[in-house]
Amino acid sequence: MIHPSFLRHLLALAALLSSAETLADAIEASDTLVVTATRSEQGLNDSLAPISVIDRDDIERSQAPDLFELLRLEAGVDIARAGGPGGQTSLFLRGSNSNHVLVLIDGVRVASAATGAFAWENLDPALIERIEIVRGPRAARWGSDAIGGVIQIFTRRAEAAELRAGLGSHGDRRVSAALGGERWRFAASWRRNDGFSSQNPDGFAFDPDDDGVEQRGATVATNLPLGDGRLELHGRVQDGRLEFDQGESDIQSYSGGLDYHQDSNGPWRFDAHLLGARERLETTTAFGESDIVTRRVQLGLQAERELRAGLDWMVGVDGWQEDGVLRGSWREDRHTFGVWTGLDGGLGDLDIETALRLDRDQRFGSELTGNLALGWRLGEGFRLQGSVGRSFRAPNFNQLYSPGFDGLFAGNPELAPETAEAIELGLSWQPADGQQLQLNLFETRIDDLIDFSGPDFQAINIRRARIRGLEISHRVEHGPWIAASQVTWQEPEDRDSGLRLLRRAKTKAAVQIDRRLAGGGWWGLEVLYTSARIDVAQARLDAHTLINLRAGLPLGEQWRLEGRIDNVGDRDYDPLIGFNAPGRTGHLALRWTP
Repeated sequence: MIHPSFLRHLLALAALLSSAETLADAIEASDTLVVTATRSEQGLNDSLAPISVIDRDDIERSQAPDLFELLRLEAGVDIARAGGPGGQTSLFLRGSNSNHVLVLIDGVRVASAATGAFAWENLDPALIERIEIVRGPRAARWGSDAIGGVIQIFTRRAEAAELRAGLGSHGDRRVSAALGGERWRFAASWRRNDGFSSQNPDGFAFDPDDDGVEQRGATVATNLPLGDGRLELHGRVQDGRLEFDQGESDIQSYSGGLDYHQDSNGPWRFDAHLLGARERLETTTAFGESDIVTRRVQLGLQAERELRAGLDWMVGVDGWQEDGVLRGSWREDRHTFGVWTGLDGGLGDLDIETALRLDRDQRFGSELTGNLALGWRLGEGFRLQGSVGRSFRAPNFNQLYSPGFDGLFAGNPELAPETAEAIELGLSWQPADGQQLQLNLFETRIDDLIDFSGPDFQAINIRRARIRGLEISHRVEHGPWIAASQVTWQEPEDRDSGLRLLRRAKTKAAVQIDRRLAGGGWWGLEVLYTSARIDVAQARLDAHTLINLRAGLPLGEQWRLEGRIDNVGDRDYDPLIGFNAPGRTGHLALRWTP
């Protein structure tokens, strides 16, 4: 049975879509460029991959306190958090596992080599300039991990000074600053939240005390002209300390590198990079203490040549060395090398994106992946498109070598990589620059899915998964109004048991409406519907609808008062089994831009 509140959201979505034709003439031209789908610049509306872009203007209007609130509104994204701010956060892209999405920060692979996960909860939106979300397999361009897609985060590129300070519910206080010039940029943030009891009596380690979090972070970059190109040095540091029932954790992460981009007007364009990341996770629980340190160094070179107007050929090589250690247990390292090529562009009314990649993993041998996408321009702004792709993911260090707990949940050195095949059919409509409606049908089949199973819950390759879905997304700007909406239907199924994959909703819909006001102010509304989900032991997490409000009011030329209220209706729901949601919360901040 369809939930009544979901029907209301569908009506709102339909109203937005039906207004597209009348608003088309009012939309200004957009020159949004994206780089993640093909590893080269292309127009957002030219890409054959479904892409969502969250730019700095979107982030500032949203005032989202963390990535959990920012990303949960996007098509194809399910996100689950254990408790309140700073709680462990898992992101599922198109119903795939949380470690089936490749996460990049300024081109650097940042997921832990030990757990395969990225600490979404530890990165402040104040340090982010733009996010590109590419849905669907991208292993043929990027290598391992990109089964569900790729999410690339670009750090702040402030052109002037900015200072922001705020207070909020549960003792939340935060400060952020950003400044930059033609050849450099810097941003920093600090946050402390006293929290609330993250677990309820259904939790496995319930303790009614408040569970707080403190986070600090900074990004820095400089660039210099070099020949007919530019050299950029960039870095990021992040630290987060979280209290949870019966324990605490401290995570420190670093990433950065050196990039060279050639801006020649000749037939060839070259890019080279030397990148690195390090993460240390110290955790204290009732089971004891753990201290995991992982490092990764990346090298890459790619070349691009224009074969004819609008048709480009790319070739590249890259590789990375990973090492990790669990104090008192395992110490391992491995390297991966890949070579790839791709062809992108248009031939008349036919658009094409194709890529082929061969990876050689020191432990698991060779993996061949590919991707082919075709689009046919039908006229009147319509384009029919389809794609197929193959991807894989190598097991992480914990899945291979973890000692487990008292003989349970141990790793397995005999694991094989997970593999996946995907097919997609889509229709896009672009009646004017800056506006696009997208419909995408997709199916992904994953084999050798790694699970902790059997009498000792050891990691083994036993499961198969099939994920079918439909995404509809739309965005339009008209005068002072900005409206964005999306709805996702999906069936993420474990093909061995016939059960739904955990923590993924079958239906999700979101609507965002913002209105700019005279003098630089604005107000906005978010509505998010999430259908029922299944958690561990087949526990049911009920459907819920959340309404959030945000606004900004200028106080002279240099000051602005900003505010946000989350969960206006104070809806009580369980984000995960045994965990509490924050309830209604509010944040108020003052921004200074001299």
